[in-house]
This record gives sequence, structure tokens and C-alpha cells, in this order.
Amino acid sequence: MPIPNYSLLKGDPQTGSVTGKNPHYRIPVKTASGTYTIDVNVESTDGSEVLYAVLPNTAPPNAAKLLGLPDGVNPPDGIALDYVRTQIDGAPMITKSAMTLLPIGGNPTLNDQIVSVVNQAIRDDKGLIYAFGSFYADSSGQQGIHDIHMNQGNPANSFGYDNGVNQDGGLFVYLPGTSQWISVFIAFQSQSWNTDDQGNPIS
Repeated sequence: MPIPNYSLLKGDPQTGSVTGKNPHYRIPVKTASGTYTIDVNVESTDGSEVLYAVLPNTAPPNAAKLLGLPDGVNPPDGIALDYVRTQIDGAPMITKSAMTLLPIGGNPTLNDQIVSVVNQAIRDDKGLIYAFGSFYADSSGQQGIHDIHMNQGNPANSFGYDNGVNQDGGLFVYLPGTSQWISVFIAFQSQSWNTDDQGNPIS
């Protein structure tokens, strides 16, 4: 079953912090309709090692459409991410070989990388952040986006219920002061990049 409520959040990022038993870097995001959060996995919850890529000067697919969206939570119609299938100018948006392995307990940690990216957006007066993932609203009234990572290719016995196509997570920052994009992609070693039309791994 695919992840629920696949969505895109656009807004003005604020200083975040690491939180939770399974650490996430939580980024508050201001929008005209209120403040949301982006919860980015900075460690794996199942013991598999994290793969990540932080790519400066790398525009996302459909960058112009992203800039034209209103802030807040949007349906990602026509701009959904798929690590296996999405291309930019005829080349893959991201490949496994372009990602760096983050050893468990590694230093610097992934949250250090995310902090650096978010801080660049904060320093730019009109910096924007875009997060693709699963929209949630918890019992405390907190709303936001999580599953900011690849959401396909999971083994059947480990998050296999999240598998699907055109529903991968990702983080993009736009810095108007320098007309620069920064792209952030996250996956896990346990995930396959050879998937069928339901996002399940092909043996």
C-alpha cells in the first residue's frame, strides 16, 4: 500500500532541531495558513544504513512550477518524485551511485548536512523550502510532512507496505538571492532501485 496523503509543502523555513527516539530533524515552516513541520530522517529506524545526496546548484524537475505554487500544502499533481523513474533533461534525477553512505553513528551526521542547507535558506530573506512526502496531522494538532525519503523498493518484511511509484520524498531549497537550488535526496541501503509498477523490489 502506498504512503498516505502524498503531498508537497512549500514555505519559509525556520531553525529546526533533532527530536524523537528514532532521530528526525524537525524543521518548522511558516506559511500563510500557519506553521507546519518537516520531519527528515537522519538515522534509519530499521538498522539499515542511510544513503544521502546533498546537491548544490541542482534544480529539481519542474522548478518553474514549484516556484509558481502557493505556499502551504499542495497536491503534487504532475510534479511527483520517483527516484527510479524521474528524469531531468533526459538524465536520471538521482541515482544510487550519486549518493553517499552514512555509517551508523557516523560523523558528521546527516542532521549536520540538513542544518547547513536550511541555514542557507534562513540567511536568504526570501529563501524557500519544498518538501515532498506524506502529510500528517497528529493528536497534538501538529501538522507537517514526513517520509522525506525514497518510498519504494522496501523488502516485504520491512516497510514493504509503504512501497509505491511516483511518491518518493525529497527536499529542495531555493535561494532567490543567488537564484540557486539545493536538492536533498535520502534512501536506505535496504531499498532496491529495481522496482515494478507497484514500487516493489524485483528480484
